[in-house]
Amino acid sequence: MGWLIGVVVIGFMLAPVMWILPSRRQSQQAEIRALARTLGLSVKVVAMPKTRRAKVRREEDMFGVCYTRVLHNKRPLAGWKYWLIDVPDGDDDAVVLDGAMVEIIEKCRQMLPRDASMLELTPLGLNVYWREIHADVDVVTSIAECLNAIIAEGRLEDEVSKVDG
Repeated sequence: MGWLIGVVVIGFMLAPVMWILPSRRQSQQAEIRALARTLGLSVKVVAMPKTRRAKVRREEDMFGVCYTRVLHNKRPLAGWKYWLIDVPDGDDDAVVLDGAMVEIIEKCRQMLPRDASMLELTPLGLNVYWREIHADVDVVTSIAECLNAIIAEGRLEDEVSKVDG
């Protein structure tokens, strides 16, 4: 009987420790996000962007991640949003892009994961929002290559600032 009580007491002592340990999925996410940082991307957990209709309807927030490739510019750029998912006409609040930038994005689009929902250019950098559903090393590497290709082909970054910085 004493052994049984001892095992139960030890079980109660270890239960909180086991509860705070990360799951296998959480450990994999941490590794993937660390890889993204080594590839020059910053990672934030955010509420996914909403269409105008979703905002008006006050639909519930869905959370995902935003990978940002920081731009090193001395000149400000006009921001834009480009939906990677199907959005009904008139339902987006995105700025209309010039044809050349749309071509660059469409050319690189297959490098982005299927659950990516939006590309966005802000004064800070180029963002991609996605749900991280099938995240692995290849997907994160592909995202970094895609963002770098869009920045290079779209000439979104100053050549002078790369040498200075």
